[in-house]
Amino acid sequence: MIVTGGSSGIGQATAQYLAQRGGYVLITGRHLEGLKAAAQHEHIAWMVADSAQEEAASAVVGRALHLWGRIDIIVNNAALAPLTPLENVTSELMYAVFQTNVFGPTWLSRASLPALTESRGSIVNVSSISGQLAVVPETYYAASKAALEHLTRCWAVELAPRGIRVNAIAPGPTATPGLAAFIRSVAQEDYTAVSLDKQGTPEEVARWIATVADPSVRWVTGQVITVDGGVKLGATL
Repeated sequence: MIVTGGSSGIGQATAQYLAQRGGYVLITGRHLEGLKAAAQHEHIAWMVADSAQEEAASAVVGRALHLWGRIDIIVNNAALAPLTPLENVTSELMYAVFQTNVFGPTWLSRASLPALTESRGSIVNVSSISGQLAVVPETYYAASKAALEHLTRCWAVELAPRGIRVNAIAPGPTATPGLAAFIRSVAQEDYTAVSLDKQGTPEEVARWIATVADPSVRWVTGQVITVDGGVKLGATL
């Protein structure tokens, strides 16, 4: 199994959840110390790799195959979420967001195809309810997540003949370092959904990632499953 962005938050929780249930997981990220700290289970290996770089994908897949000889699950979790209004957006920012959030999952999924075909495995893309809502100033992050959700549906159709399932999980506000930074940057009255009593946990999201990736769930593909405690609907749990 491969989990990108595995040094913290949802990626770290997913790797831990899978490893605790017997899975062997390779986590990737850009920061060595964070990866080392996150790999506190004998079934978790780490590799410094930037998901935005096309050449990194084949190296990551090669590392996983070298370690365990097979790949059953890919979790495309790494993401970049700048807060930028239209008047300040630059081509560099746009490229950076889409390289990490759209191109990165594409490169890793492509590189994994032979192994996933052999294992009849699963791809899980980590999206966000931001991809389904007008969340400002996460505009370009939101657009990239909308793109990732449509890739999920298209890949599900394309890869079904290979026996590969593709689904996405769209978390709502989740208690991660990224959300904490977002809350600090906006006025609370502008985004009340991120109040402390309306945040999920990375572990809750991880359970859903593991569920849709489980090989016993063969009849679910091309789905975007929202895990947000009802936030998108205006509900309160």
